[in-house]
Amino acid sequence: MRFPALSDLDREQRRIYGQAPGDGAILIVGPPGTGKTVMAFHRAQKLKALGQEPLVIMYNRVLRRYTSTRGGVAENVPVSTMNKWVEGWWRAATRRWTPKGNGSRYDVDWTSLCSEGLATLANSADKERFGWGHLLVDEGQDFPPSMYMTLGLFQKQLANAGIATQLTVFADDNQRLQVDRNCRVIDIRKNLFIEGAEDRNFVLKKNFRNTRQIARFSSYYQVGNESGVAELPDAEGEVPQVVFASNDRDVADFVLRKTKLNPGKQVGVIVHGGKHLVKRAYNQIKARLGDAKGAIKLQMYLSGDETHSDEKLDFDKPNTITVLHAQSAKGLEFDVVFFVGMERMSLDSSGFYNERMALYVMCSRARSELYVVYTEIDPTGGLPASTALLPKPSYKLCRYVGLGIIQSIMPYLERSLEHNSSLNELEDA
Repeated sequence: MRFPALSDLDREQRRIYGQAPGDGAILIVGPPGTGKTVMAFHRAQKLKALGQEPLVIMYNRVLRRYTSTRGGVAENVPVSTMNKWVEGWWRAATRRWTPKGNGSRYDVDWTSLCSEGLATLANSADKERFGWGHLLVDEGQDFPPSMYMTLGLFQKQLANAGIATQLTVFADDNQRLQVDRNCRVIDIRKNLFIEGAEDRNFVLKKNFRNTRQIARFSSYYQVGNESGVAELPDAEGEVPQVVFASNDRDVADFVLRKTKLNPGKQVGVIVHGGKHLVKRAYNQIKARLGDAKGAIKLQMYLSGDETHSDEKLDFDKPNTITVLHAQSAKGLEFDVVFFVGMERMSLDSSGFYNERMALYVMCSRARSELYVVYTEIDPTGGLPASTALLPKPSYKLCRYVGLGIIQSIMPYLERSLEHNSSLNELEDA
């Protein structure tokens, strides 16, 4: 991960570094690219120097791996996923296994944990066992409200017993991948009892990651501004492209062609769809590497696959193509991003919220070039339903490009896209 030194932090970030309290709970919100993960580790390093015991909680194992090399910042601060941390904390405090929901070993039943834990805490002669030091939670919007209710209540009860616990949360309302299961910023504030506390609520607004063109395209999918609207970056770049292809072989050729034109870059191929589609995209690119096999490193992450585990990922090596599922791309960034499989994106009953948030998250992964890709386009058929999510060509937020035989029907496709209802019109309807 590209990590700025403390001296490179901007005014907003330095304010948080210098002024955010080290006790209790604080919340830091901001859109993609504003440096929330950067601040998590710089804050952890400061807290460590102050004698606290910080632990950074990452959303998933891939993001934990991505931040494993961070330019010497907070090198001695441990990093964990929430599931791993809560298992250890709960076992140390209660000598029991964490209660689970829905029969999954990864799905913690926070409501049961809260009631059981508070009852155990009240009757415990050794309340220190429930302390946790200072948790710094990245991608905080992707955890359930019941988790924050639990941590907030425990923090309050432990404080009454004279035991200090600390919690710093970094979040963005617009980066929730599942609206019905994740948490809003307002819920985090409420459950941590910091509503209206100006000294415990901070906002980041400056986008350091994207070009102006990518930021404008991504912001088309922003569904609200409770977390704030990022300032448009100064950096200029290529206008994002929406690419139509009739098959994934043409897409693989396109990815490799663009990679060769961007030597020294890190390329992300983010796949919307099941694991088998991630593997297929990887195999299609691998089959076409040819003479570039030595010059370009191709890697893939698949959950549960030891051959392609997170521990084998290298996010620092240039000339690398990383193929992974959209759910695993949270918090990552690449120089060039291909978001593949748009034709499979269904329009659900959330009022386009889930789809828009997914696009907002995935598109904002790109630093300098962004390609949103449709495959399996039938030249004789109609457009996929998900094209309703695309901006009209007249908005000039992107370019529309056809690969192979689709090139010949691009004028027709662009006319059809121009007559699509815009997202604002669909919402009004």
